Amino acid sequence: MRIEVDQSGKIGQLNKDSVIGFSNKTQYSVLIPKEVKQEAFKLYKGKIKDLRYRLFCIGIYYCLKDYIKEKELVTICCEYQGKENLIKSFLLNYLRKEYSAIDSKIIRFGRIGKESNAHVVAIDVYRGNRRPNRILSLNEAEKCLKK
Repeated sequence: MRIEVDQSGKIGQLNKDSVIGFSNKTQYSVLIPKEVKQEAFKLYKGKIKDLRYRLFCIGIYYCLKDYIKEKELVTICCEYQGKENLIKSFLLNYLRKEYSAIDSKIIRFGRIGKESNAHVVAIDVYRGNRRPNRILSLNEAEKCLKK
């Protein structure tokens, strides 16, 4: 089984919501409201290194955590070129709290095109055409940031 993950609305754009969506046989999305991003940056910018990438990974984590299997291949859209190793490290750290045996080789980066169902899920939620499955709260983000 293969899971594709896409993002609509960059994490660093604090005036807009961000959406992380995934698709395989199931589709799921997590909305990160602009207010949560703004508050996280207000509280933690300069205190937590690579905050933007951590928030991106937290969105992916909450999107996948109830659906990922330990050997399922996850392809994440190349949103932040040159930061793939950092993102993979953060994401594995979050996932291994629930799936200790997860193999680092299951996380890959690639181009997720507009024809991908993951893209369709993310963009539909971003545009308001579909409700997100989960809306990330500041409290949920902080649980991951503080660990």
